[in-house]
Amino acid sequence: MILYDLTNIANHYGLEHQLGKCKEELGELLEAIDSANDEAIIEEIADVEIMTYQLKHLMCADRVVDLYKDYKIARQLRRIAEEQSHECDDN
Repeated sequence: MILYDLTNIANHYGLEHQLGKCKEELGELLEAIDSANDEAIIEEIADVEIMTYQLKHLMCADRVVDLYKDYKIARQLRRIAEEQSHECDDN
């Protein structure tokens, strides 16, 4: 139900409007992080996730975003493994 509702909202406003709204929500998340207020951070994360879902829908980019996420996660895990192997070398 939530995804259906988000799709309807995205389709109503369109890509251009929701890109601007996403920028606004990202700015609010940055402010919340700077405030170190956990509740505010959590609320703004929800807003940003709502907007990124809408952008993925409007840009027909769900699969491509997932591919990028898989790539970036694997890359970071390789970096962590390299850091850990260097730590072992230093001991």
